[in-house]
Amino acid sequence: MQTVTAQAPANIALIKYWGKRDEALMLPTKSSLSITLPGLTTTTTVSKSSTQEDTISIDNKKLSGKDKQKIVSFLNIFRSTYNIHDHFLIDSKNSFPTAAGLASSASGFAALAKGLNTLYNLELSPEELSQLARRGSGSACRSIYKGFALWEDYEARQLFTPDHWPELRVIAVIVNNQEKKVSSRVAMQQTIKTSPLYSQWVTRSEQRIPQIINAIKNKDLHMMGSLAEQDCIEMHACIQTTKPAIDYWIPETRVLMQQVQKLRHQKIPCYFTIDAGPNVKIITLDQHVNQITQVALGEFFCYTLAL
Repeated sequence: MQTVTAQAPANIALIKYWGKRDEALMLPTKSSLSITLPGLTTTTTVSKSSTQEDTISIDNKKLSGKDKQKIVSFLNIFRSTYNIHDHFLIDSKNSFPTAAGLASSASGFAALAKGLNTLYNLELSPEELSQLARRGSGSACRSIYKGFALWEDYEARQLFTPDHWPELRVIAVIVNNQEKKVSSRVAMQQTIKTSPLYSQWVTRSEQRIPQIINAIKNKDLHMMGSLAEQDCIEMHACIQTTKPAIDYWIPETRVLMQQVQKLRHQKIPCYFTIDAGPNVKIITLDQHVNQITQVALGEFFCYTLAL
């Protein structure tokens, strides 16, 4: 087999991953927990190259420089791990904006790991695929699984399948589809080095993990959403207190946060979470989606996503 195509979904962290204790191995400073979003996917075609160079395109744009090197570094790890000497032609396309805080790196490296696994008939287990994907982007280890996934160390594992909570919905609201100016990887390093809030957030965030697992088990939207929202706010507070400060939020981000809080005062259950970017994800139930989109989202483009 010389050419394969693989897909992987993005995921949205409820309890955030932000920072590594080991940069080389991509091991996290703390646990994280996510919802996989099959409506946001990366489709990647991988084939063996006849040259001694990797050629990589994302959304029809040929990569070079640092953008290319990040993926080549992952390919070098793959080659070394599995004693493979080939180079590759890689063509990747996202069904959603790239590098805008919607976890395109997670779905991208998960899809690439799946494609390489199939290309060489390695028959890697989900855990092994998760470990491989992690070496490209930490959060990619969670995109191997459907439903809810927990990443604690070397790999992620599935906690609950999508049919555990079929009425749960995530509304991904696009307030800006441009590539963010500061990459997550750079911002993480800066946060660890300079934010006075970071170590305290790590401790509190880790403590939320058993609480949110219990909330998901019991399908307690209020508890799950409240924990996710607080974790998001505290993570961004860490980012915003780095030197120099990094602020991924734009005015529209803050407007949507306020709209979600206003809807809750009106007894409409919904909660926000935001990764490293301006775009907002609203967590709610299927029965409330139409009301939320009509009342709060206005002209914003959004994806309504089931598990």
